Amino acid sequence: MNRLASSDKTKSALLWMSLSNEPFVVLYAILPFIIRKDLGASLIQLSILASLRPLLSIFSFYWSANLTRQRHQLRSNLIGAWLLARLPFLLVPWINNAWYIIFCCSIYEFLNRSGNPALMELLKINMQKDSREKFYNLCFILSFLESILLGFIITGLLNKNMIPWPMLLGIAALISLSSIFPQAQVPLPFSPNTSVVVRQRLSEKIITPWKDAVTLLKLKPDFFRFQCGFMLGGIGLMIAAPSLSLFCIDFLCLSHSEITFGRSVLMGVGVIISSHLWRKMISNHKTEQLLTNILIGFSLYLFCLYLAGINLLFFYFSFILYGLAQAGSHLLWNLSGPLFAGEDDSSQFSRVNILMVGLRGSTAPALGGLLCSYFGPGPIILLGSVICFSGACYTLLSKTKTMSALKV
Repeated sequence: MNRLASSDKTKSALLWMSLSNEPFVVLYAILPFIIRKDLGASLIQLSILASLRPLLSIFSFYWSANLTRQRHQLRSNLIGAWLLARLPFLLVPWINNAWYIIFCCSIYEFLNRSGNPALMELLKINMQKDSREKFYNLCFILSFLESILLGFIITGLLNKNMIPWPMLLGIAALISLSSIFPQAQVPLPFSPNTSVVVRQRLSEKIITPWKDAVTLLKLKPDFFRFQCGFMLGGIGLMIAAPSLSLFCIDFLCLSHSEITFGRSVLMGVGVIISSHLWRKMISNHKTEQLLTNILIGFSLYLFCLYLAGINLLFFYFSFILYGLAQAGSHLLWNLSGPLFAGEDDSSQFSRVNILMVGLRGSTAPALGGLLCSYFGPGPIILLGSVICFSGACYTLLSKTKTMSALKV
């Protein structure tokens, strides 16, 4: 198959994956609020749910690293991860209790990241660099445009109780699963040479990534400072995470439709209007300024959410701010590996990103839940805002510019 045909099939698969998955993503994003409002989830359950994504990213890394060593497994790895991550949600209409939802989310968070390396490598094989970056960004923007539209639709459905949310989630999971058919059509060039798998003891497999991460951080002080700033911002958000559902449901008494409108529509607006600015800052090597602005945005998001207790308009404004900051965070987190690596292998930098997410995810949500049980959700949201702002100050006041090695 020629390169053009391979590119077209890959583009079709990527586009359908983005569009068909968005209904599921919209509903998945508001699950913590749903299980608190409808299923009476406890603070412990909300803390566990908040820690799943960052904590399981470590295990996702191990799993995907092993399966993507050999090129002939790329497509099956992607399809398998996509399929298994969503299958448990098909039973939610019949088993809709909080613990089963947490189980489904744990499977999803583990496998959702696992397929990403295979997807990126398939895009690299079948598409030229410029075409790949432009089309990937286009799919990212289209998915958020769809999110805005879905926000209005799902808000109407939940408001009028036309379809129960468990049934909506099951239908959305089924629509997302339809992506495995175009995924199966993605060309995979024949490669007779496969990588030799070096056998390691289990202890070596567990310890080696951490040793490599420490070594890299020692050799790259600019990357170390970047991780410190990002770590503070991530800790701030994760400490506040268990308190968000309690604050919105128990204190603000928000409905499903209000939460969906804020999380999908207004966040989508923030992402769309800021994406071009973030890309421009990245291309101009203003990464330090970008990280500072992102952390300030997250700090203001949490602060405005706290002020929603005074006026509900702050709740809606906070999600616009969250969309602005999240767009930059998504771009910077994914591109920081290639940016810092230069001509070196970028995967080692990306692995450190994943390991750091897991490290803060193993402690921050649990600590946030514990503090919330003593002081209530409001003060902990403010604490998260302060920590995010401290990350911005650290990045801004670093004596040596964090990204000096990247400047031309």
